[in-house]
Amino acid sequence: MTFDLRLSRVRRRRGFEMGTWLRRAVALLRTWRERARQRRHLASLNERMLRDIGLTRGDVMAESAKPFWRV
Repeated sequence: MTFDLRLSRVRRRRGFEMGTWLRRAVALLRTWRERARQRRHLASLNERMLRDIGLTRGDVMAESAKPFWRV
């Protein structure tokens, strides 16, 4: 009987870990997607808008050239 209880606890833990892993993976994918969207938007700003936020076209090009997984 003790063995069965331990086994059921292990299964619950694995299920929890898998759910946690899946939530983290989904959150990471959403972060990457949002980062890519923001970089595309930044690249679309005109010179006046960039000047308003204190960036140069070179700053934007450097940021836009980064892959989506880099901060």
